[in-house]
Amino acid sequence: MKQAGWGFSSGTFGELVQGVIDQTPFLVTIPIRWGTRAKFIPGENSEVVVYPRHRKKAQKAALLACQALKKPGGILSISSVIPIGKGMASSSADIVASMRAVAAAYDRSLLPSTMARLAAQIEPSDGVMYPHMVVFDPVKGILLEKWPMAPYAVIVGLIGPGRVNTALHHRMRESYTAHQQQRLAQALKIAREAAHARQVSQMGQAGLISAEVQWERNPEDRLLGAVIEQAHQQQWGVVTAHSGTARGYLFSPRDFHTGAILKAERFLRSLQAGPVFRFWTLTRPVATAGQFDIVLSNDRHEA
Repeated sequence: MKQAGWGFSSGTFGELVQGVIDQTPFLVTIPIRWGTRAKFIPGENSEVVVYPRHRKKAQKAALLACQALKKPGGILSISSVIPIGKGMASSSADIVASMRAVAAAYDRSLLPSTMARLAAQIEPSDGVMYPHMVVFDPVKGILLEKWPMAPYAVIVGLIGPGRVNTALHHRMRESYTAHQQQRLAQALKIAREAAHARQVSQMGQAGLISAEVQWERNPEDRLLGAVIEQAHQQQWGVVTAHSGTARGYLFSPRDFHTGAILKAERFLRSLQAGPVFRFWTLTRPVATAGQFDIVLSNDRHEA
């Protein structure tokens, strides 16, 4: 028998608010129930082998975790329902789940601040190492503000075409104007107050302001423009991926009774730009790491 570890991390549906204020990049993470699970089997040397092979960022994360814990490498496997390159924290979830699996395998744990620092060495990251909503510096991997757990809400979201490279997006990003920073500061204030008051509709209005700033910076994004225009017509809140292709609307579960959620789904499907799903927010802590035993071939022969 050999002891192994597993780790889990939730993803996000984009960011509620994202941008730069006073030269500080930030994003507001709103975790969802879709996520990534990693398993790690300790080995004998410093190498980390990952399956599937293309999960290179997860491999790097596991290696950094092994080095931080001063432990050998091993075999890492990744299983995820989060689509890649859509702005739903697929890479961040891979990274965090991998580090948690490594730590669990060695009967250790890593602080969220440590995982954030290590994740930033790989690429700009979302704040999914924290279970609650946070304001997070994705470049330096620093927690800027800790907010409560997300309120009970549903995101009606479209996963648009194409992929976005997060690291390249941050490197190529143009500066925010003074007016854009003022609008983002307004959105952040509204989001902060709404999150603490658990006002889903106001959170969505903060997301709408952030989406409008994003559209102003990239007016060729016709899909985002259509989502924003419909939000104004229907008075819906918005949540979108600022470095991805996910676009959606934020609702309270009470909106099922008004028909707004079904109407939003019909509208997004009418755009014929990708699949449409309902994403529920992560409203309470969940198990994120643990141990399990594996039976080695020698053990089977002895049995």
